[in-house]
Amino acid sequence: LAIYDQVLQPHRGSSVPALADASALLWRLALRDVDIGARWRMLASHWERKRLQGQRAFYLVHALMAFAAAGRTAFARRTSTLLASDPDTRAASAGEDVILALPLAVGLQAFSRGDYATAVDAIGRVRAIADRCGGSVAQCDLIHLTLTEAALRSRRARLARALAAERAARKPQSALNRLLFARAGAAAPAA
Repeated sequence: LAIYDQVLQPHRGSSVPALADASALLWRLALRDVDIGARWRMLASHWERKRLQGQRAFYLVHALMAFAAAGRTAFARRTSTLLASDPDTRAASAGEDVILALPLAVGLQAFSRGDYATAVDAIGRVRAIADRCGGSVAQCDLIHLTLTEAALRSRRARLARALAAERAARKPQSALNRLLFARAGAAAPAA
């Protein structure tokens, strides 16, 4: 949170890429149950002031993330509509970016309202192409982290263990991967 507050906290002149970085960090922290306080609302307010029409799908997903987490469902729905049908947004995005962004938008909104089963189903549809999200490796990994956390929270133990095992196999020294693997191993089987 100190890094967010000192480096990424938005201000009047924050660019869309800077807001995306802020969204990504807050989402990661929220996945770990860190109390974000009023930061989501402040970040969503900065996103609201940006012209989202014609932005890349990658950025719209980050705006939607902030809107959903801040409980601004009307803005989240409008952003989803841009992803689905705005020709300027489609022109600014690679075709695969939009294909990935649409189910991800559904999944992020579901996750934010505590509907983890729907989040798993939606995000699971694009898991295989998540590494082509249009951002950095860390930003694309946010998709995998959200899917893993949704699987844990929806008590889909077998899926959670498989996802955590994949992460642990790729990066066995990662403390986060070890934590996820331990949580998944302790998860009760789904009914």
